[in-house]
Amino acid sequence: MINYTLKQLYSFESVIRLGGFTTASKELHITQPAVYMQVQQLQESIGAKLFDINGKKISPTFVGKKIYKTAIETINTLETSKLEINEILNPDSGHLQIAVATTANSFISALLSKFKKEFPKMTFYIDVTNRHALLDNLKNNNADLVIMGEPPKDIPLISQAFMKNPLIAIAHPQNNLLNKKKVTIKDLSQETLLTREVGSGTRITIERFTGLNFNSDIQINSNEAIVEAVQAGLGVGFVSMHSVSLQLKNKIIKELNVDPFPIIRQWHIVHHADAELSPIARRFKQYVIDNTKVGEYL
Repeated sequence: MINYTLKQLYSFESVIRLGGFTTASKELHITQPAVYMQVQQLQESIGAKLFDINGKKISPTFVGKKIYKTAIETINTLETSKLEINEILNPDSGHLQIAVATTANSFISALLSKFKKEFPKMTFYIDVTNRHALLDNLKNNNADLVIMGEPPKDIPLISQAFMKNPLIAIAHPQNNLLNKKKVTIKDLSQETLLTREVGSGTRITIERFTGLNFNSDIQINSNEAIVEAVQAGLGVGFVSMHSVSLQLKNKIIKELNVDPFPIIRQWHIVHHADAELSPIARRFKQYVIDNTKVGEYL
């Protein structure tokens, strides 16, 4: 009957991965003879040769490769379990994986900065990306939390609106439309219209509310690029107010007063319905909700 211990698996995995008993002993913080003894006992328990030594090179045999794979899977499971248990016992720490729409990056980064000061032991990874990638994150449950505009209807989600997301039309300060008392959709249709790529939430919303046909061959995949194009006088752009507050304040660009803008949407904090949020993810979700207000700007 084959029996092996966790110490034996840890030792064998380290020896094979690092290619030697001495380097493995340093990583494991035990003596080199102790590592060798653990590997020898594992080999005796299996009843087959697990590795070959050729000079200074150590390589696994066929059976050794099988045990090495088992060791990796076992160690990964144990280390993941340790992290999960640590998060439960120490809810002020833990790791947070967030996916954020590009237009939400500015205020979410500010919220994360304040949250980090309250919970300095936590770590996080933030993926600032487009709607297509956000949907992939939700479908595959790759992120703890997703910050986005309109959530999809075809994925089982838990979603909560937490703040207004005003969509506005912007123009170069010298654009002639700014001299008109009343700008119409017909006026806009005579301009070069700059918006996000086909399938983006911003573009879908504008088309639905205005009926505008984006017949320009110009498609831009970031709000920063749209703002730069507007600043260069290339055309009229459509962006979330949150992404251009500084530029508006400094009068680098100006907001066009045209009905039905601003189009008011909501920001949502979302996760897959089957996901069990970690303590730190639950804390951050509540923090976002408590520090913003539905129906108001940040």
